[in-house]
Amino acid sequence: MIEFVLLGAFGGIIAGLIPGIHTNLVAVMVACAGFDAWFSCLFLASLASSRSIIDAVPTVFLGASSDVMSLHPAHRFLKKGFGLVGVRILVSGALAGLIVSFLLAPFLFIVLPFLQNLVKPVLFWLLLGVVIFLVLREGARAFVVFSISGVLGYISLSAVTEPLFPLLSGLFGASGLILSLFDGFDVPLQKTASNPNIPISRLSLFAILGVCLSGFLMLFPGLGPSQAASLVRVKSKTRYLLLTGALGTVDVIISLVAFVSIGRARNGAVAVMEQLVGSFDISALIALIGACCFSAGIAGLASVPISKWYSSIFDFVEYRFVALGVLFFLCVLSLTLSGLLGLLIFAVSAIVGLLAPLLGVSRSHAMGCLLVPTLLMLW
Repeated sequence: MIEFVLLGAFGGIIAGLIPGIHTNLVAVMVACAGFDAWFSCLFLASLASSRSIIDAVPTVFLGASSDVMSLHPAHRFLKKGFGLVGVRILVSGALAGLIVSFLLAPFLFIVLPFLQNLVKPVLFWLLLGVVIFLVLREGARAFVVFSISGVLGYISLSAVTEPLFPLLSGLFGASGLILSLFDGFDVPLQKTASNPNIPISRLSLFAILGVCLSGFLMLFPGLGPSQAASLVRVKSKTRYLLLTGALGTVDVIISLVAFVSIGRARNGAVAVMEQLVGSFDISALIALIGACCFSAGIAGLASVPISKWYSSIFDFVEYRFVALGVLFFLCVLSLTLSGLLGLLIFAVSAIVGLLAPLLGVSRSHAMGCLLVPTLLMLW
């Protein structure tokens, strides 16, 4: 059994470093492979957890641009030569979020069914209210991004068998890479990383905040970690990275808890687990969370040497060549998974994804691609 957990941990590290290899994509491949159902679930839980940790590396080093207004806080660290520090902050937040969500899992297991029964009769209106709140915070330009993404999402989900990969890869991956190509961004020489001096109290605060936000949004289909981070205004770059780091791993744990407590598969990995074994009991949930914690520890330890290696690539290869290589890889995957129509969706999504940074609003508004179809379904 432990070998499947280890395989998941190392598989998550590899998947996290390769743009486009999302946990959901691996989950579909595992479902088709015909392995033992329970061992496959352990593998997927372990993979999802380690990937959420190691995802800090490409988050910092890929998709940056020279435009200060469009920079993700992680890219600001990169631009100043402190990309390795940015990775360590994200990983610190992720591990803190994992620990807190593990400790609060019994509480969430009890509370989530009560909250679901409370919001179910008015789910549409509550989800609409959250969307309006998020959009109004950045005004008309955010509404433009949200609306166009929503129309694109509605058409894509209706037209293609496997639409999510080309849709999301274009909106959130390719668009940033294209922007960096056009403005001539190059990764500056990165300074040797020092351990960020983050007080335990601050780590705990943002980990708890991540658990609360994820637990709240777990009740709303279509909302994820990016919207959770947008619900609160965090001006400090370090604090923002702590929160976003925590949200990634917290989402993995709470998704498992939510599946057992309220029967809702929040992501593709959990949906595949449901397909494989039907349902979990408490002992299975504990084993899966244990696998998540174990693999996250491995990924956390591996993140330091891996981030140094990742950074060293740009000492020998120009950023634009790396970006072009990643774009080509995403095009090939879109064509392979979704055909010519999927490739078209990828191209259009990449263009639409440019709107958010060009208009100076959060990329999270492009999640209208899923939220608009969800609202129409609930209506």
